[in-house]
Amino acid sequence: MPPPYLPAPNGISDCLGWKAQQIYPVQNAPADLLEESIKPRTLSPYCSIQSVESVNAVAEYPFFNLQDASTALILSSMRDHPIRLNSALTGHLGASYPLVNPMTEEHVCPHSLAFNRSGDRFVAGSESLISVFDLSRPGEEPIASMPTGPKRKGTNYSDATTMRGIVSALGADPATGVLAAGTFSRHVGLYDSWGQGDCVGVFSVKGTSADEEIRGGGITQVSWSPCGRYLYIAERKSDGVMCYDIRKTGQLLSWLRGRNALTNQRLGFDIGTTDDQAGHVIWAGGVDGQFRMWKNPHQQEGAVAPTLEVKGHDGMQSPLSANAGSMLSRSEDTVSSAVVHHGGGILATSSGQRHLTADLDESNPHQPLYDYSLKIWKF
Repeated sequence: MPPPYLPAPNGISDCLGWKAQQIYPVQNAPADLLEESIKPRTLSPYCSIQSVESVNAVAEYPFFNLQDASTALILSSMRDHPIRLNSALTGHLGASYPLVNPMTEEHVCPHSLAFNRSGDRFVAGSESLISVFDLSRPGEEPIASMPTGPKRKGTNYSDATTMRGIVSALGADPATGVLAAGTFSRHVGLYDSWGQGDCVGVFSVKGTSADEEIRGGGITQVSWSPCGRYLYIAERKSDGVMCYDIRKTGQLLSWLRGRNALTNQRLGFDIGTTDDQAGHVIWAGGVDGQFRMWKNPHQQEGAVAPTLEVKGHDGMQSPLSANAGSMLSRSEDTVSSAVVHHGGGILATSSGQRHLTADLDESNPHQPLYDYSLKIWKF
């Protein structure tokens, strides 16, 4: 699977990506990266961390900085193995944390990971379960586990505070410590104290006005607005991003339409600040090679159209098949992630998608060249 990208707290100098069986931090950006040049500059991986199984989830240390080896840490999960903590500088495995099913004694593979604000603990989401680990206790099981709901239908649980399904997305508000957990079954639960407290409430994104227009097939990302009042929710097979007012415990406020992301691939979005202290923008990519920006969707109700659209990634037809003087035909590539620099004005985007082997015919002179790249943009 082509790599989604995560922002590193250090900003544009560090960026973290992963694909099916490999994790790679991108090297420090050159000092003149944002200066005008005739040709785009090339960034290469700082190191590569190989995995024996597909990587399900990745999280970077909250104080991640490639200049400080003690903070350049990457957390990852994979099937049939403990959760791993690796150095981004050397790829060395520094610690592991087992999450084991007590009934079968098999390793449980989390589908989502997130550090707390101080970086001394992390949260893992799996099937109907949220687990909290102490980073200073490698090799030990979770210090706390909270079932989000019954794994089987018919079990007597309160609908107001429980949800079934794989916890596929985690995101906490740094100011309040309220953890939002989203599931592939299209529910969102809110938990106090970074997942160690009580459940504040559970709501479903099914059957809403947004669901009728932009649809959705399972939550893949939950992110809080800078003010902590609104929660943005993205799903696979969806044409947008939903905005919920959490002050009213999960009331749909608006939805960002026109994302063009009707795919099973996990596509990431990011939230950036604006000059207006109360404002913010959402950046997200689509399957058409474009990335889009929506400004202040929390100040509107209903469907919100993109404020800006940019064609950022596209492949092209092989030059060998093009007639002299003719324009090369383009093939659209999915923009898998868009990440905003915390200082504003700079955006990183990544592109790529999985193509079937049958679609790749090297003997075909018209074989398209796909765009698998990470690009840095200045606005």
